[in-house]
Amino acid sequence: MYKNPYAKLKPPLRKPYTEVYLIRHCNPDYSLEKKIGDYDMPLSIAGRKQRKYLTKKLLAMDIDKIYASGLARAQETAEPFAAAVRKTIIIDKRLDEIDWEDWYRIKYFNMSEKTREKRMKHHVRLDKELDKMQTIARRALADLFRRNRGQKIAVFSHGNFIKSLLTDILNADVIGFLSMEIFQSSISKLVIDRDGYIKISYVNDYSHLPSPPTEDLFVTLLD
Repeated sequence: MYKNPYAKLKPPLRKPYTEVYLIRHCNPDYSLEKKIGDYDMPLSIAGRKQRKYLTKKLLAMDIDKIYASGLARAQETAEPFAAAVRKTIIIDKRLDEIDWEDWYRIKYFNMSEKTREKRMKHHVRLDKELDKMQTIARRALADLFRRNRGQKIAVFSHGNFIKSLLTDILNADVIGFLSMEIFQSSISKLVIDRDGYIKISYVNDYSHLPSPPTEDLFVTLLD
């Protein structure tokens, strides 16, 4: 007879739980990036369509607080939802995109962790850079948790910020960071208990979209 391995643990419930929804902005209009800059780049037509489906999804989630980075595309993604629930968007520049210019193709199968590290040029330097990024994300999340205990918060941010945070929770190095993709318009959920213990509930939920986002996972590596 199968026995549930968790049955004997019966950990005490430490409520209230804080639910954090990490939302990557919808598709931006990259054609305007050189003209107006990355910071002010708005959503594209496709991004505004994604936003309609995302907003509908969020309206069913009973969100208490809304945060967004200082970048236009994150704020534009949040605005219709905030207007519909009559809540103010709290702008927090700690949620801004984190620059990362070093992209590598990492083979996984038939390679040990040590072999992957040896094959990856500048592994030590890049891992230290990732540590800095993860620290930024961790401190931002810690402050959001402190200010919003027991609430549901929506955090409109960016791919590298979300990846830094998730890989930090997973205690992953730069290889783990490079092996993860966060899709535009996706939602990833964290649950934090009263004492600060954290669980990743899910990553990259895009079920609200009528079709999966375009998977351009290796475009950067091929450029």
